[in-house]
Amino acid sequence: MAETKVTKKSGDDSPEGDSDSVESDEPSFGQIGHGIIKTAPIAINRDEYLQAYRDLSFDRYQLQLKNNLLHRRLGEYYKKRKLDHVLKPIEGAQELEEKFQQKLLTYEELKEKEEREMRDIRRKLEAVQFTYEDKLEHAEKNFNNLQQLEKSTGTGLIYSKKGKPIADKTVERFLTLQRRKSEQASALCLRYIRCRNAVAELEVIVHKLECLGPGLYVAQYEQLHIDNQNYSTKIEEREDELIKNRSKCTEHNQILAHIREKMHHTDEVIDFAECDLGDAEIEFLRAREDLGQVKSRRDKLRWSLQGERLKAGLLTRKDLLRDYQDATDEVVSLREKKVELEEQVRDITKEVRNARKRMVHHSNIQNAKMEDD
Repeated sequence: MAETKVTKKSGDDSPEGDSDSVESDEPSFGQIGHGIIKTAPIAINRDEYLQAYRDLSFDRYQLQLKNNLLHRRLGEYYKKRKLDHVLKPIEGAQELEEKFQQKLLTYEELKEKEEREMRDIRRKLEAVQFTYEDKLEHAEKNFNNLQQLEKSTGTGLIYSKKGKPIADKTVERFLTLQRRKSEQASALCLRYIRCRNAVAELEVIVHKLECLGPGLYVAQYEQLHIDNQNYSTKIEEREDELIKNRSKCTEHNQILAHIREKMHHTDEVIDFAECDLGDAEIEFLRAREDLGQVKSRRDKLRWSLQGERLKAGLLTRKDLLRDYQDATDEVVSLREKKVELEEQVRDITKEVRNARKRMVHHSNIQNAKMEDD
């Protein structure tokens, strides 16, 4: 690139105006050999070009080392992931190169189309800017005329309550306040429109980013990726469970063999138990017959007891029996009291008799004394 630029400068025999136009179209900031006077003869600084070549070759060597290192790491990564097919040479490389060339051509066409669209957009933007400035000037002119009309109608007015005329300063203050408020309202309206357009653009961009294709979204892909990871972890867990279950199956087979041996022994025990069961059934039938006889005797006793209850009549009632028991207890207690009272009467009669005897004896003694006197 540097050599081509030098040849162009050396072979340039055009006038100064042409050279100025070329240099204005192609800026040379940071170019090697920049700063040479236009009218001076062409001078080539060889050391500067050699130093630039050395620097670029060193940078190329460093980038090549970095590229080799990254290729080696990619190869190790693919080998660890068991993706050796990625390292193999691609089949049909010529066809892929042709497809790539076709895509480059389509890219150039798209780029040219984009440039044409940008030129159209700039032209439309200039037209819109022109109409905007025209309308803005017309609106400002109408607003100024409106304020002039308001100022002319406001001057000379009188307050209805006070009866004083309105000062010119207050009218101008109201007009300036009106202008300021209108500017604030227009600025807020413009800000709102910009925010609304920005939000709409962001929503479109977000929708495009989320949508991978017709009916395919990033959230669904992420959900499928998460499900895939969950299923892979579940598969690993199930494999561990299968290993454990295999070991358990071997243990259970051994247990089943042991259980079969026990079953043969239990079959023999069951045969003996069946013989004992036959004997027990015979005894059960005998016990059932004896039970029938006992039940019949029980029924006979119940019937006889029912008959005795019917014969007894009121004696079967508990309240009457309770009263009878109380009466008998009271009779017994009264008899005991009677015996005690009879003994007391006997004692009292004895005392009375003794007292009579003493009285008679005493009376006899007194009579005898009287006779002696």
